[in-house]
Amino acid sequence: MSNTRRDHGGRIIDVMAIAIVLVLVGMFIWWVIKSWGQAGQQYTDAMIKTADKATDLTCQSYMQEIFKNLYAYAVSNERFPESQSELTQFIGSTKQFHCPDPNGSQYVYVPGQSGDMSSSNVLLYESKPVHDGKCNVLFLGGQIEQLTPEELKRAADATAARLRRR
Repeated sequence: MSNTRRDHGGRIIDVMAIAIVLVLVGMFIWWVIKSWGQAGQQYTDAMIKTADKATDLTCQSYMQEIFKNLYAYAVSNERFPESQSELTQFIGSTKQFHCPDPNGSQYVYVPGQSGDMSSSNVLLYESKPVHDGKCNVLFLGGQIEQLTPEELKRAADATAARLRRR
């Protein structure tokens, strides 16, 4: 009888050991799947940020091209274009006048300026904040910044005030 009890007790210990091993294997598998999910999410987030940054840079590149064309126009005509349509005709393409972001908008040209005015004058800007809630803005000095709609309004108002004083 003592032999039977030992066999029975040994089986319980074996079953408990197998159960513990299965629980540990299950926890390891759960941890691996969870880690892969987190890594996948981090990868996805990084790819989205990279795509957004590429769109930001393309938008700014368009503005830089417009800036170069504005100064080429000014050299040829001894003044900046008097309207956005005049500038568009000079460049010959409207593609550069639109942010490449799927939610992007047309750029707005601020006419009536000359090269001798304040370099902080707004020369061209996006009408919708599509870059993390900000708009790309091209200043008369050639710098491009991302401004919130409130900052853009203040800069545009200051430009308009300087244009009125002229």
